[in-house]
Amino acid sequence: MFFNGEFMKKRLFLLVIPLLLAIVGTSYAFFIYYGEGNNHVAIAGNLYMNVTDDKAVNLSGLYPMTDEQGIDNGVKYNFSVSGYNMSSKDINYGVYVIDGDEIENKTKLRYTDIKVYLEETINGETTVVYGPVNLQDFNKSLIHVNTVNANTSKDEKIEIDYTLTMWIDERVLISDTETNVSGRSIYTVDEFKNSYTSLKIFVEGLTEKIDMPLAIESGDTYVENNNAYFIVKLSNDITSNAKAKAMQLNSDTLNLQISGTNNDILFSYKDSEGNIVEETSETLDLSYTFNNSKTVEVQVFVIPKNDANGVTDVNLKLTKNGEIIQNIIKTLDVYGSNYCLNNGFNRLYDCILVSDSLASDVETAKVNIANKGKANTNATAPTYTYVEDITTSVENVYSYAGKKFYFANRYEINESTGKFKLYNDDGSSIITDVLSDNYKGYYTCGVVGNGYNSCTVVYRVLSTSVDEDNYTITLGDKITYKITSSIRSEVGLYKASDDYGDSYFYRGDVTNNNVALGGYYWKIVRTNGDESIRMIYSGSVPNARGGSANINSRSYTYSSIYPKDSSPITARKADPTYVGYMYGKNFTRQISAETKTSISSLTEYYFTDSFYFDEKKQVFYLEAGEKEPITGTFSAMRDSFGTYPYTCKKTSLDDGCEVLIEVISFATGASSPTVKYHSYSSVDKASTRTNENSSNAKEIIENWYATNIVNKTDDSGNFITKYVVDGTFCNDRSITVTDYNSGYLLNKNTYYASRARLVSSSEVAPVLECNGDTNDMFSRTPSYGNGLLSYSIGLITADELVLAGAKASATNEKFYLASNGYYQTMTPYAYDSNSLSAMIYRLNPNGSLYVTNLVDTSIGLRPVINISKDVLISSGDGSVENPYHLTLN
Repeated sequence: MFFNGEFMKKRLFLLVIPLLLAIVGTSYAFFIYYGEGNNHVAIAGNLYMNVTDDKAVNLSGLYPMTDEQGIDNGVKYNFSVSGYNMSSKDINYGVYVIDGDEIENKTKLRYTDIKVYLEETINGETTVVYGPVNLQDFNKSLIHVNTVNANTSKDEKIEIDYTLTMWIDERVLISDTETNVSGRSIYTVDEFKNSYTSLKIFVEGLTEKIDMPLAIESGDTYVENNNAYFIVKLSNDITSNAKAKAMQLNSDTLNLQISGTNNDILFSYKDSEGNIVEETSETLDLSYTFNNSKTVEVQVFVIPKNDANGVTDVNLKLTKNGEIIQNIIKTLDVYGSNYCLNNGFNRLYDCILVSDSLASDVETAKVNIANKGKANTNATAPTYTYVEDITTSVENVYSYAGKKFYFANRYEINESTGKFKLYNDDGSSIITDVLSDNYKGYYTCGVVGNGYNSCTVVYRVLSTSVDEDNYTITLGDKITYKITSSIRSEVGLYKASDDYGDSYFYRGDVTNNNVALGGYYWKIVRTNGDESIRMIYSGSVPNARGGSANINSRSYTYSSIYPKDSSPITARKADPTYVGYMYGKNFTRQISAETKTSISSLTEYYFTDSFYFDEKKQVFYLEAGEKEPITGTFSAMRDSFGTYPYTCKKTSLDDGCEVLIEVISFATGASSPTVKYHSYSSVDKASTRTNENSSNAKEIIENWYATNIVNKTDDSGNFITKYVVDGTFCNDRSITVTDYNSGYLLNKNTYYASRARLVSSSEVAPVLECNGDTNDMFSRTPSYGNGLLSYSIGLITADELVLAGAKASATNEKFYLASNGYYQTMTPYAYDSNSLSAMIYRLNPNGSLYVTNLVDTSIGLRPVINISKDVLISSGDGSVENPYHLTLN
């Protein structure tokens, strides 16, 4: 049926489908929009709607079913929306469930015993848009909204198919003997034989906005850190127009009350507004004020009081501006926090895997993890978003003399940057004017010079004043932003390959990977391909973020240490060899080819006409030749380099240098002089990758292991070293960039392979495999690498940090490897010819991966060990408060 260009005074809606045990009818429905009120708007377009059932309902189809059975075998009604809309107004429509007919002498099933589930199919792709949930009643319960966009032609006709499925909750009991049952309803056999249910599908179309205020994500219960949760979306408007530009000057208040049915569960939550409540309670009462069009997502954690697995009902009641608008029941699977020991998984490796999705077995867990796909390492985990933060009725919020302001009646925030943009909802230009009461209720970023496309603060004008050309917002709302982590962020295990097979690594805001071993606390980083388990030191007390979890007070940790009585150079950096966890020193005296270098023109250094090299200390010193040394900046010395060409870039003559700079020329107006480097440095690339000397980092952590782990026993008398197994610690010194592959020259940059995969590429691609060169695979025994470690202990790699949630130069204080202190990795980044420095990655206290960290930086260390695949859990659930305690198999 098609209906053209008509309009009526009232909305038109037709669709009634009784659902009976024996009889099902076939009905059709259609609607067109017409305006309301005095200004009627005719829709010059068509919307055709057809609703049919696809099969007769039989008696067995209405017996109690699980959700899985109900989705497959429940009563199904198929209807479709097709048509086009050539008007200038979007046609919105809502799908409702309402009460059906009453039938005499029959028992009507209670609404709360019926599960409802709606699917939408567009171009062959099916999406769940509602359920499965139990409705508290069928009193015009809105279950879906959608929009037929304006200005569409016949050629752009929409085709949307819907399937509504209904079944009886599995916990409905049919019995002549039971009189009381925990959970759902009870019917006698006769009552149930004589029972029916009746509902109607009600479709309403109108051009004004339709609210779908409360939506619960469909599917199984989600799991995060051993806790089950579901996601609720609260919206004051979600139509397409609203998302684009709607802004309400009058705020909406949405209040969501969440409670259990049987008083057997507790709740905690976090939301997309940045609110986190970890304390549990029997009910949640959440209130949100919406002064613009948006959606708030709430992650509701459900914890059983008895720490046992089970199924429970959750009641959700939503009010909008004081009026109840939705009241539903969600049935959830819940799990005790100690899932592993409660379900017989006492091998740590098995527990790590099954805990991620609370799987029934390890193989299912692996499939579930693999199905997540690849982690999005182009972003941090958790990801960060910016949300508006409003301070209302602020006095004297803004003042400026003699300036015009930008004004608009709307604003929007860029959730990726935290910047605001002003606009008018009718599309008109931004107003430019002096401040006055004419603009009460308008928004401004301040004076015209501040712009209106990229503001960090927006003001809503409530009252103004002008005093001697000083324009002041005397009262207003101040709107800024706050940073919050996304509840959609990746948390838990993901899959990657290492040198020995499939590795499962933790990512994001993980809190269930804590282990107590040897009197210290550790965080599990990943399982290795051989099923051993890699852990990083996390301090001597439990800490959610590792605290200051370094084993050393900050000191030179990576490159070579020389005794101070033999050399003023306490740590070396001026050679690519020093990125090595162990390094070679096949050095010789060299003078580089001429090169340009960036040198600060502000600092005064010593310059001389002569120098000497101390063979024993392997250090250059300035000395007086025919002339006494002088000081000056590079700019000031521009005309004197022919007389005083040498400098150590030092402010004391007593300080020697690894590399002596000889200035060849400094052209007028040039920012960089032409120089030669005098050095005692590597003779070729191969020599920079030999493992002759231990870095100070290696010595520090091996000494720590010898002192704190060797000969220490657990409560059962087992030596802690029996838990520790060998593994590969990768010091990837491979070079993949063709233009930077000399690998040893001091006047050339050297970029290591990690730079391309972690920093410079548009796609961040961390790896767990080492580069295939045994020389860079540090291990205690040759079976895992070079066999050069005294003990099976090393450092974390930059790749492991990125997989865990870090990103180069991006703040991430909430992923599990962030700590209060700086700490080192064993991954090389580059050798930089301007700063004459070898560089490796470190992690900063704000969680950012810092790339240009010099190897002679004073910094902390967090050791990494691998423990046996056969270790068992004696107690604990992996939380900070109750870490895993281990025992030997």
